[in-house]
Amino acid sequence: MESASSEIVMTAIILLSIAMFGGILTNYLKIPYASMLVLIGLAVSLFHIFPHLRITPAIIYYVFLPVIIMEGAVKFKIETLKENLLPISVYAIFGTVISAVLFGTALHYLLNLPLKQSLLFGAIISPTDPLSIMALLKNNKGENGGDANRENGNESGYKPKEGIRTVLEGESLFNDGISLVLYELFLTINFHENPFLTIGVSSLRFLYTFLGGAILGIALGFLISLILSFAYDYLTEIMISILLAYISIIAAYYIGVSFIITIIFSGIILANYGFKKTVSSRTIQIFPIVIEFLAFVLNSLIFLLIGIEINLFKILNFWLVSVVLIVLALFSRGFSIYILAPLINFTRQKFEIFLKGVAMNNTYKNFMIFGGLRGVLSIAMALSLPLHLKMRSEIITYVFIIVLFSLTVQGIIFDLYAKKRIGQLIS
Repeated sequence: MESASSEIVMTAIILLSIAMFGGILTNYLKIPYASMLVLIGLAVSLFHIFPHLRITPAIIYYVFLPVIIMEGAVKFKIETLKENLLPISVYAIFGTVISAVLFGTALHYLLNLPLKQSLLFGAIISPTDPLSIMALLKNNKGENGGDANRENGNESGYKPKEGIRTVLEGESLFNDGISLVLYELFLTINFHENPFLTIGVSSLRFLYTFLGGAILGIALGFLISLILSFAYDYLTEIMISILLAYISIIAAYYIGVSFIITIIFSGIILANYGFKKTVSSRTIQIFPIVIEFLAFVLNSLIFLLIGIEINLFKILNFWLVSVVLIVLALFSRGFSIYILAPLINFTRQKFEIFLKGVAMNNTYKNFMIFGGLRGVLSIAMALSLPLHLKMRSEIITYVFIIVLFSLTVQGIIFDLYAKKRIGQLIS
């Protein structure tokens, strides 16, 4: 037992040391930190330094995601979120469905794969990954947004740059609910012959998991805010706030609702109510730094683990299939973004309540396409597939192919595009 414990500690130290090296190197090579760590992980895997190191869905769901999702949630401002609720909800729900079905159907006809498995693959690969997106957006924060808006005649202080970032981050967080129901729907269809009954049950399941997660998250957010009012030590307040992420996932697990939705809403309530009403000024100053550091460490480890987990030689054997998969993934994402943009812009003009939200111009559309990275969530869903599912190993390999491209090539392209056009993201 002692030997196993020391091995875990040494592995963690080595991984963090590698991440430190990657952080230093990324400043010189001008490559996004997430992309750099995946590439370093690929290089490490070639030497088989960690032959027994494996990513499991449990590690992703219960160790990495809570703090990382919470870090993104507490940064959401209620006003910006409400103003951009239209594009976030349209892309998170309809965009995910269109992308998944289009990808699965095209894959069925182009590669002659069974339709049931192709649609399941589409559901796995359709959600964008909040971990990857937030990691890359940290390198491209728009500055002087208020000045830019005043120069463009916007005296309200509303920041379009912040708006499009909120849309991209919000979509990546909220499309978890719809991707999960699609995943369960197509997985059930793979084992049952009555798809209509499955669709009905899955729709009810989606409403329960999404709405239940939102209600639970709001309740937990207010509950923890109340508990914080009894704490007078800023360290205790920070500890309670971080524990909210893990309390949310435990409560969501026992109730059977979406834990990511629960964490998102609990974090939003904590940041926009609890921190304004019940905590000390020192907590407000220090908490963002603490949770950003924790998320940074966990992000570093997960991106390294993804690179280490990927078998590059196996992927190279599928180079022609890889090209088809990558093109289809980009096309399905781009199609869903462009086809829904007119609906968003029309509704925005028709209803004054949405008028402050961003208008989806071509720059914003491309920003959404390039920023639609796939990552750890898709890997977790793929690894969760039943062992007896037909083509399970092929689907897992194909998912790793798209994730590898997304976190390296697409991530670098997005980083360059954002740095070049972030100053022009004015609707």
